[in-house]
This record gives sequence, C-alpha cells and structure tokens, in this order.
Amino acid sequence: MQVRLLDHRHSAELHDTMTAGRADLAVGPRPPRWEGLLRELGTEEFVVVVAADDPAARQGATRVRLADLAERSWVHYATGNGLAEILDRTCAAAGFRPLTAVRTEQTAAAPLLAAAGLGPALVPANVIPPHFTGRLLRPDPPVRRALTAYARPHPDPLTTAFLDLLAAHARVLPPHVQEHLGPGLGTD
Repeated sequence: MQVRLLDHRHSAELHDTMTAGRADLAVGPRPPRWEGLLRELGTEEFVVVVAADDPAARQGATRVRLADLAERSWVHYATGNGLAEILDRTCAAAGFRPLTAVRTEQTAAAPLLAAAGLGPALVPANVIPPHFTGRLLRPDPPVRRALTAYARPHPDPLTTAFLDLLAAHARVLPPHVQEHLGPGLGTD
C-alpha cells in the first residue's frame, strides 16, 4: 500500500481531484452533490490568533469582536486559497474589508506570523500546534464550518475502513486548543 498526502488550497480543487479519480479519500468541507461515501467529522472552529502582547488579548480576554479589528492589518491568505475567501466573507459580515499585512500560501504559517506580531489571523483551530505561544481568541460572531471525510463511489474495503476509523476518532478541535481557550468553544 502506498500513501500520498496532497494539500489543496481550495475545497473546489479538492473536489476536482476526487472527481477526476486522482485521490481515494478527502477531508474537507462537505462537497456538493457527492455520490460516494461520506462521513461527518464534526464542526471546525476558527480562532483569531494574535501575539501574546497584542491589545486584543488584554487581561485574559478569550473573545474578540471582529469589528474591533477592522482597522488592523491582517495576516491574510494568498489569492485562490479558500481561507482567503472565508476571511473576506467573515470580515464583510462584520462590516469591514480586512487590510493585509502579509499573505501566506501555507495555512500553518498564518498562526505563526500572527503570533510574531504581524497582525491578527483567522485560522482553523485544528492547525494550531501544541505549545503555541500566541494568543487564541474566539471570534464574535463565531466562525465555523462542517468537516467531512469522503471517498469516491465504490471504494475498496481498506478505504471504507479508514473512513470509518477517521469518523470515529477525528479530533476537529484538538485538546490543546480547547485547554488554551477554556470552556465554551464549540458550544456557542
């Protein structure tokens, strides 16, 4: 058996890869009109990451109103990255268009750049590494999306077993992030 992991910048690219038969299994937002196996993994929570000494993290704050960050320059995602669209949509719903301090191609780089003080970043909580030194804040309003694991129609038994295992044991909100934020995430 050979395992090859692919990282896609956008859920549409992931869907296209699966539809074209270039992958057996995918993890991401629910694909439109999917006819293969699909397992719900849970709700992905997004957090706002700032440097430890950032004014938004004052006096043990665990939440931040996105509108309060309207004048800030953000760690943004590269054009074409699905997370860029999520950040733009989320900020628009809060009444502003995010200014950009820096853009990154790599999702995992966004929280590190924010922790270094380049500006706030809106990131999926599941990309926060253990022992992270930046501050995590719950965005107000909350930002969430459902995550699924899915396979092409008629998968082999190994793929089906892996999908079932993933659905049973996936941690959409890692324990170290829950500890960092305290109670409440995922219950709003």
